Amino acid sequence: MDEWTEVTTARERVETIATTLSQPRTANWVAEQAEVKWDTAKKYLDELVDGGELLVTDSGAYVPDPTRAYFDQLRELILTNDRESLRGELEAIAERIEGWKEEYSVESRSQLEQTLAEDLGPAEIRDRRRVLRRWETSVRTRDRITGALAIYDDVAALANDVPGSKTIGTTG
Repeated sequence: MDEWTEVTTARERVETIATTLSQPRTANWVAEQAEVKWDTAKKYLDELVDGGELLVTDSGAYVPDPTRAYFDQLRELILTNDRESLRGELEAIAERIEGWKEEYSVESRSQLEQTLAEDLGPAEIRDRRRVLRRWETSVRTRDRITGALAIYDDVAALANDVPGSKTIGTTG
């Protein structure tokens, strides 16, 4: 028995694996990864489906519910940041993107990607690929922050209605 199975329950292992999947996987695959029997994995996977954490594909594979994951991310952004820090992050993202545009003399991420076909050395190609990944991540983060700011007041009002909960600022 390794440390993974000594310090976690079967349910924790199945849940950890299932909720971090990047592509649909069968109960058998999850069972192997979690080091549990198939029926144990299936039971916990079905509970996660019932709880709204996972979806089941037409082929019977399991995958995290992307809608739930998106709203969980928005909720986390709102509960852990004030409005001003979210706006500050948007500004930082805009500055990073603007810097890449100037550095590589491009107007968009896709134009930078097209430059990979130019006669570049391996180090320059690696550098541009790294920037492309950071650019994509920055755009996704910007979109999430924009979404969080759009519903900030509604989520803050709901959270503030819970007695004894942390008050979230709704002004500014």
